[in-house]
Amino acid sequence: MIGKVIDISFLAALVRGSVAAEAWLGTMRALSLPLYLPALARAEVLAVRPAANPVLAELLGHPSVVLGELDATAAAHVDQLLTTAGVFDALAGHVVHIAHTRGWPALTADPGRLRRIDPGLEVDLL
Repeated sequence: MIGKVIDISFLAALVRGSVAAEAWLGTMRALSLPLYLPALARAEVLAVRPAANPVLAELLGHPSVVLGELDATAAAHVDQLLTTAGVFDALAGHVVHIAHTRGWPALTADPGRLRRIDPGLEVDLL
């Protein structure tokens, strides 16, 4: 089963009520496909939009959504990705790392942020 790795641009679109984001989410739910949500993405959205918590709580309440933490091993892999790319964007690095690890595409409205780290990353556009 193939899932998607959600990046911050998708999450921000969902919080803003984007019809496209809602459609993606509805499709993923209907097909019971997993979504990986980096904890850093959740924290980034809540830092800017604290009122988004109900939307995020609903998303996280779905059994197909995995809230992923960045443990020490993953952080080392992310750091290596960022060093190789010559950029520092921990959240984008985490998304790229998980996409590689799971073999899933990233679901994004901003592929440039991810492709600065891996130009060949498979992405699905919002």
